Amino acid sequence: MEVITQHSLNRATDEAVRLWALASAQYPAQRHLILDVVAASVIEATSNFALNARRAMEILPRNDKFPLVQHRWNWAPTVQGEMVQDLWDALNRIIHAKKLRVGFEKLPSKISVIEGGAVVVPYIQAATDRKELAFIDLFALAHAYLYGAYLELVAEKRSGNVH
Repeated sequence: MEVITQHSLNRATDEAVRLWALASAQYPAQRHLILDVVAASVIEATSNFALNARRAMEILPRNDKFPLVQHRWNWAPTVQGEMVQDLWDALNRIIHAKKLRVGFEKLPSKISVIEGGAVVVPYIQAATDRKELAFIDLFALAHAYLYGAYLELVAEKRSGNVH
């Protein structure tokens, strides 16, 4: 594995774990300063993850699919928009995004552990110059990479195969 590919593999893995944590946490609904920091952290982690994951995954066969199926939160879009279903598609949309928005959704009070209510970050929305605004589940994105692409990349590294 080339040094740049190994570097991207390491960075993508670190950022996937960061996204996993950011998408799993509850945040206070009434603390906009905290939510602004969370939004900036999500955008940074998502952007860094997408670039590095895509670079590392270039050694895998393009027909390998990594579906975005493992969700942390039960949610559905409240506005019209496609739900991105594949890791490759999600990475391309994030890398080429003209719009990248963080989605905060309010948790039901029986689930919230924060006094005054909580929100979570179940998704981002990405739009490119060729594709409309679409929803990307952040937890599913991290999971598809860590339990799909990453495991294949490690196997490729061990075997010395490069496509």
